[in-house]
Amino acid sequence: MAKFLYTFSLLLFLTSFKVADQTPLDVQWETLVNVDFKKKWNEEFKMNMESPIFSNDIKKLAGRSISIAGFLIPVTTYGNEYVLSQNPYAGCYFCGNAGIESVMELKFKNNAIRYKLDKYVVLQGTLQLNDKDATQFIYTLNNAVEVK
Repeated sequence: MAKFLYTFSLLLFLTSFKVADQTPLDVQWETLVNVDFKKKWNEEFKMNMESPIFSNDIKKLAGRSISIAGFLIPVTTYGNEYVLSQNPYAGCYFCGNAGIESVMELKFKNNAIRYKLDKYVVLQGTLQLNDKDATQFIYTLNNAVEVK
């Protein structure tokens, strides 16, 4: 009986870490925009390009479940692909008023519904960092779902 209780207690203890690990972290854009850039040779484009250098605070978020608020901006004319932006469209990356670090690609868990431009939402998903592929955003929110 003592062995059973020990095993059960150990299993319960280990399970508590897994549950805690799945709780989304509330992330603010102020953390994500704290990125430095350095010029790095890009073999595909045969030129030096800006490459992100993520802070330790950002690196700790890689692969973690997060929630983040922002403005939805469609990136296709048929409106089923979006980015989440720190700023509304008039002040966002695409208009030249902010940096690439202020937007993130969204890969919705289910097919995205059509959202209005600049709809303010809170999304939850898994954060992926990108410092290798210059044709992609530096942040991607995978399995994104709207929570507010």
